[in-house]
Amino acid sequence: MKRFQTFLILLALTAGFFAHADDAAPQPAQTQSPQQLPEIRLDDDACKEMITFLYGLSLLRTHYVDGSKTSYRDMFRSALRGVMQDLDRFSNFETPQSYEETQKDFSAQFGGIGVTLSTKNGLLEVVSVTEDGPADKAGIKAGDVIVKIDGKDLNKLKLSDCIGMLRGDIGTTVELAVRRAGVKDELSMHVVRGTVEVPSVVGAHIIPDSGGIGYLRILQFAQDTPGRLDTALSKLSAEGMTSLIIDLRNNPGGIVDSAVAVCSRFVKEDQTLVTLEWRDPSKNQTYKTVNCMKYYNLPLILLVNGNSASASELSASALRDMKRVVVLGEKTFGKGSAQNIMPIGDLGALRITVAHYFTPSHTPIHGKGLQPDITVEIPPQKAQAFYAQLNDYPGVIDPGVADSVRDVQLERAVEILRSASVLESVKGSAPATDNNSNARK
Repeated sequence: MKRFQTFLILLALTAGFFAHADDAAPQPAQTQSPQQLPEIRLDDDACKEMITFLYGLSLLRTHYVDGSKTSYRDMFRSALRGVMQDLDRFSNFETPQSYEETQKDFSAQFGGIGVTLSTKNGLLEVVSVTEDGPADKAGIKAGDVIVKIDGKDLNKLKLSDCIGMLRGDIGTTVELAVRRAGVKDELSMHVVRGTVEVPSVVGAHIIPDSGGIGYLRILQFAQDTPGRLDTALSKLSAEGMTSLIIDLRNNPGGIVDSAVAVCSRFVKEDQTLVTLEWRDPSKNQTYKTVNCMKYYNLPLILLVNGNSASASELSASALRDMKRVVVLGEKTFGKGSAQNIMPIGDLGALRITVAHYFTPSHTPIHGKGLQPDITVEIPPQKAQAFYAQLNDYPGVIDPGVADSVRDVQLERAVEILRSASVLESVKGSAPATDNNSNARK
């Protein structure tokens, strides 16, 4: 009875609020009725807290000096945004517009400007630029920091909001204010949006004078990545590959199933690579290697850096746990969590962290990152120039062009693969490309 009385008070209070809101300013019609939203149950404590919260909103609505900022719709959105920001940096509130963008999956094509972005340091930094994409043609470079989009300051916006602002109808123009290292003034860039082809696997070649060391770079784990990887590996095998360097630097992650399929090329099938652990243990999921073309005996090195995140970190950690790779480079980003996006009527949606990923050793990645086996750092003052160079010259230690930066991480990886004594944990020296070969027994 007490709970029912509390609920009636809450109902009366909220009804008064929304009647007041309708009198003050017309609100957009709801696109989703309350009956379509999930059923929720409030205990006595929740009802009491809600009454206090709604009373606080009423005070703001009545007394705040600028009434245009205190519509109930805006205040509820702001409250949700604040709650999500206090949880973790990957949980957030999404407006209807940004929610529409996040429903687009990792397909091979999308409308946009052709950049990979990071907000690791609180700035919207361009990690990589798609070759011949709209941003590349406009002069955007890896390492650039975008500070404004169409004149709007980005200080308080999350990555998903920024991505939504960059996307739009093909052929329309977006104006970017960009800061670039070594350039005093902000640069104004006008980029014409277009359809961007994302080649998730690039740069496959045998490194010259290396004794058969292959190289390829995975830009992200998309739906087509396993197929593209098979094509690259077949090409390298035909050219005499004896070992392989997979470059995951600046790889922001992507689809976990795709990453598992990639790892499966180098590990026997039906091996547990990743577990997804939920708040409710009954929901836990296990990702196992799949049946595919196998390269069991191929010595591997993975290159990583601070922008290697999510699925790329899981791949590196899982393959290392199974003693299949040496991980070289810099400490990774530190995202080992899964988010679900849950719509909340016409207010938008909540992106909620619902589970954490773990590899076989159960080493925590989330919030910590993966420490490489061998640390080799690109000097910070040269990082921006190097990122741009990596896009243009993947797998090249020294491009020999003006102001080039020597890829000391790749150079070290080549040195290690030439030294069998350092790779005692990786047996064999030749790739097995036959799905029914003896290497699988």
